[in-house]
Order: sequence, then C-alpha cells, then structure tokens
Amino acid sequence: MARSLILLSLLIMAYSIEVKINGCTCDEVLKENDCNDYPIGGGIECDWNEEKKVCESYPTVECSIITGSDTCRGLTSCGWVNGKCVDFKQCSDYQETVDQKCNNINHTCILLKDDKCGKIEIPECESFTPELCKNTSEKRCVQYGTPAKCVTMEKCEQGSNNQSQCNKNLISCIWDSDKCRDKKCADIQTKDACKFLLSFDGQMATLCHWTDEGKCIDGEDDHYTEENCFGHSAYGKVWRDGKCQSCQASPGYGKLLSLVMMLVAIIMM
Repeated sequence: MARSLILLSLLIMAYSIEVKINGCTCDEVLKENDCNDYPIGGGIECDWNEEKKVCESYPTVECSIITGSDTCRGLTSCGWVNGKCVDFKQCSDYQETVDQKCNNINHTCILLKDDKCGKIEIPECESFTPELCKNTSEKRCVQYGTPAKCVTMEKCEQGSNNQSQCNKNLISCIWDSDKCRDKKCADIQTKDACKFLLSFDGQMATLCHWTDEGKCIDGEDDHYTEENCFGHSAYGKVWRDGKCQSCQASPGYGKLLSLVMMLVAIIMM
C-alpha cells in the first residue's frame, strides 16, 4: 500500500495539462468579452450576437469585396484574376507565360518551366552546408548529428550543439547544463509570464499557475476562475457548469510520462 501511495504521488507530480491553442470553436465560447477578443485564426473570426446571446463565427476575408490588386494578391487566400479578386487555393491552378503575370495573381507565385505558375520554394535546411547553416523565412535550421549536418529544428534537443542554436526557439526551449531542453513551468520567473508554455510546433500549450509563494507550477483545473479560465488556458478551455473545462476540439490530457507511471502503479499494486 505504501509503495502504491508513493507511485500515486509521483504520478500527480508528473501530470500536466496540455491543450490545443485556440482549440475552442466560436459557439463554445459563452461570454461576450471572450467571444469578441478571441483570436481564433484559420480565416475565421468570432462575433457576439447580442440578440441570440451566442458567439458566432464568420469568415475574416471575403475576396470578392476587395477592389485593390495589391491588397488582394497580398492575402494568402485571395488572387487577382481578370481584374477581380477571387478565392485562391494554389499557384498551379493558373497557366501563364510571363513571370510577372504569375506574381500578379498572388505574391507567392512564380513562373515555372512548363509555363505554369508555381509557389516560391523556400530553401530546405538540408540544402545548406554545416558552415552556412542558417534560418530561412519558414524554417529553423541547426547543425545536428555526427557528423554534423544542417537540419530543420523540430525539437529542442536538436539545439544542443551550442547555446545560440538553442536560442533559435526561445519560446519553447531553454539552455540548461550545456544542453537544450524543453521549457517547464518552473523555468518561468514572473507572474505575468506564468500562464502557459507553447509546444515546439506552436500547436499545443502546457498550462502553468503562479502560486502565492511566488513560483510557477504546472496548472490544474481548480486553479482557474470564471474570469481567467479562457484567456489563461491559451483559449483551450471555457467556464462551464461552475468549472474550467476543455472545449471539445481541445481535449486536455496529461503528458506521456503520467500515463506510463499510471501503468506502473497499476501493475505493482
């Protein structure tokens, strides 16, 4: 029994809540201020319907109402075709013989060899030599492996070659004991910053909580109030039925470590 209690304590210590960033749909948001301030993204905005008292979604951009070519072609989802702004999916849908005409449709398009428009290619990290390894506009590139190669940084440990490489993702990574590792809530030193930590890919968030003792710890559902539940949970939870609960599109779950320890506890009881 004593051994089981110890394992259970370790399990609780290892558990942390992880949610999908902006994981709530507009209709799951129940408060007017939360609805109007919600940066949901993905071409969608939320707006409070005062008459129905609900949060509704609507597209952020309607290409057909845009009249300027520069504004139109500068948007990811719009293209300037035959003097009109239309919905745009991909450069390869269009055939031209002049490079400028491709670029006039959308800012990401260039002319390819077969007279078709194509997307401007972003250099891959792997195309650089280790000596010339550098970030591109869309990639974080680091030297990694033995022998060292230039690769796309996809996790913090790949930045362990030196501190400057680790610092290429200061949001999620931290240099500690001569290696690069994932940030933890305990690494946060100020109350204002102690809300959540972003995953390396920026899709998920680990929730954090500032204690009365002035420390940042892993967040738990009972740490949140009706006022801060939505914003402090990276917009992945809402206040419902008197408590802070995950939205359906953003299920909260513990990290793999907690699951492994739970299995160990069950086996050894």
